[in-house]
Amino acid sequence: MFSFADTPWKFVGLLVLFAWCTVWCAYELTRPQDVRQRISNALHLAMALVMLLMVTGPTWQALTAVAPTPALVGLFALSTVWFAWLAFDSFTAADRRGGWHFTGHAAMFAAMTWHLAAMASMSAGRSAGMGTSDAGMGGMDMGHGSGGMAAPMDMEAWMAAASRPGGVLWIFALVGLPLMAYLLWASVIAIRELVRPRAAVNDACACGTGCTCGPDCACSASHATLEQPERELVLAGAPAPVRAAAPVPMAHSCHEQRPVGSVKYRLAAASDLAMNAGMFWMSTGLLVPVLPFLAALAV
Repeated sequence: MFSFADTPWKFVGLLVLFAWCTVWCAYELTRPQDVRQRISNALHLAMALVMLLMVTGPTWQALTAVAPTPALVGLFALSTVWFAWLAFDSFTAADRRGGWHFTGHAAMFAAMTWHLAAMASMSAGRSAGMGTSDAGMGGMDMGHGSGGMAAPMDMEAWMAAASRPGGVLWIFALVGLPLMAYLLWASVIAIRELVRPRAAVNDACACGTGCTCGPDCACSASHATLEQPERELVLAGAPAPVRAAAPVPMAHSCHEQRPVGSVKYRLAAASDLAMNAGMFWMSTGLLVPVLPFLAALAV
């Protein structure tokens, strides 16, 4: 957890980033999509909402009163498995773009799982040393305790011991290094997509290279998104009935196809940047045992 009094820039910055992620993820659920995309977008919305509630103490306490941290760890661990399966399914379908797309999401949810598991470990250490509850332990800025005069000293002693080589927080920091590296790399990719020039051709379109069709495209062609009509064979001279065919498989992605550089394309990239960069910024305190200079990002 964070507070405006202790870390004003981080407090406001994270609230803005995760609020935008939550709004955009909710919007994504309103778009045309199949069942797998709807599940994926629901998981994205859940993660954005949990990260938003993690920023302030009262909202985090309210959340953990309903869903304890270990339960959240389990939820996001299963979400990681879900996206890993989608990545495997995409690669087996010879869709490398979709495979890497879902691999990135699996890494992001693994980072969230790691983050919450570290928080649960810190809460356990706090409870063992001071007899307090999970809801009182927040956040990511290690060393910000609460309570009376004796309690912070106990917590500081536990964290100092856990942060030494071989300690539980030191091990969590080592595990988190590749995950944090991914979040940083994904943030850079999101910036590139955010400023990418508008393209006349949308190579990612499910219709194939050279087609600009899609919900946001300006071309005159008309393509169904989830269903397309299919005519039945009838006798000559009789009217041809039209029946709905089976749903058309959508692209291996969490969202609808959008022309590169369009407004919605940039808004989606901005959400990706906010999600990855915000999670990186929020989690820097967990790497302090192995990278002490990251303590400078706690402000």
